[in-house]
Amino acid sequence: MLGEGIFTQDGRPWKHSRELLRRQFVRINFKDLSTFDRHVDDLVTGLSSSDGVIDLQPAFFRFTLATTTALIFGEPDSRLGDEYHETFASSFDYASMISAIRLRLADLEWAYKPKAFRRACDVVKSYASHFVHEALDAQRSDCSSPSTESQALILDLYAELKDPDLVRDQLVHVLIAGRDTTACLMSWTL
Repeated sequence: MLGEGIFTQDGRPWKHSRELLRRQFVRINFKDLSTFDRHVDDLVTGLSSSDGVIDLQPAFFRFTLATTTALIFGEPDSRLGDEYHETFASSFDYASMISAIRLRLADLEWAYKPKAFRRACDVVKSYASHFVHEALDAQRSDCSSPSTESQALILDLYAELKDPDLVRDQLVHVLIAGRDTTACLMSWTL
C-alpha cells in the first residue's frame, strides 16, 4: 500500500522525503482552517446523536481521515460519489490493518499478502492517483498558475518529484500519518 515515501525509506531518500514534506506542512500551517468546519460538525453530530457508551476511536478515525483528505486533496470530489469515498475509507482501514500485521512479521512480511489486501491497496492508490491526475490536468489547462490552493500540495510535490506515482505514494504516507497518529492522539487524550 505504501510505495516509496517517508515510512519506507532510509538514509538520503528518507531525508529528502522528510524535507519535502516538512516544507509542505509549513505552508499548510497558514491555511484557512474553515475547511474543517464540516468535518467537526459531522463528528459532533455523530457523537451527540448516540446513546449510551460510545467507542470514540472509530469516530476519530473517520474524522481524521476526512480532515486529512481535505487537507491534502482538497474537499473530496463530489463526482466520485459517496459510495466511492466509503469504499476508499473501508479499503484504507483494511489495508492499514493488514500493513500493521505485515510489519510485525518483519522479514517474513512477504508471506502474508491476502488478495483482499492487494485489492484494498489498489483502491487506495487509485483514489490518490485520481486527485494527482486531476491536479496535473488542471495545471496543464491553465499553465500560468496553480489551479487552486487545494491542489497546491500535489502540484508542489510533482514539481519536485516529476513522477505522478511518487507523488501518489507520498500522499498515501501523509494520509497514514494524518489519520492514524491524530486519531490515536485524540483517543488517548480523552
